[in-house]
Amino acid sequence: MTIATCRQLFLLAGVILFSSCSFFQRPPPLPRRAAVERSVSEEEFVGLVQDADIIYFPSEAATLTSRSEPAWKLLGALRGGGSSFAIGSDWTANEHARKDYLNEASQAGGQIFSLNDEDQFAADKIATYFRDHRNDKVLVFIRRERLGLGRGIPYLVAQQTKARQLILNPTKSSARARLLAGN
Repeated sequence: MTIATCRQLFLLAGVILFSSCSFFQRPPPLPRRAAVERSVSEEEFVGLVQDADIIYFPSEAATLTSRSEPAWKLLGALRGGGSSFAIGSDWTANEHARKDYLNEASQAGGQIFSLNDEDQFAADKIATYFRDHRNDKVLVFIRRERLGLGRGIPYLVAQQTKARQLILNPTKSSARARLLAGN
């Protein structure tokens, strides 16, 4: 064995010996996503909401004109859960209905914040609120295209927190919500 070969072997052994274990580890897996495609009972719905830290709902699906709509049921589940909560939104809903909804949420102790920012800033607001208020639930009304599972706001929030996230994805063809859950 030549001196150059020995030197290369010692250098390689040194790099392996002194490099941290993280050099060989993969990055942590992204949050799992599970779809709940079947109809859920009121009890299951409330349980899903209570088990989540951050709940996302497509803002264009929140018409808020009837108290029997899913957005109102979400507010009821948050109020009934006994914990504090906040609502963030980029709403374009009917102005009067939106004011009624937010007024009722405020009266129930909910904090309100706007998410009319680019996705990264909106995710930063959500993650910051969650870190500062660990025991609160956060209900987010955001346009469906911003909920993308690959690089949407929930993905960006998951990069900053260990929050249990629930994405409610109601379809126009279904009276019940289709649920996508992730943590």
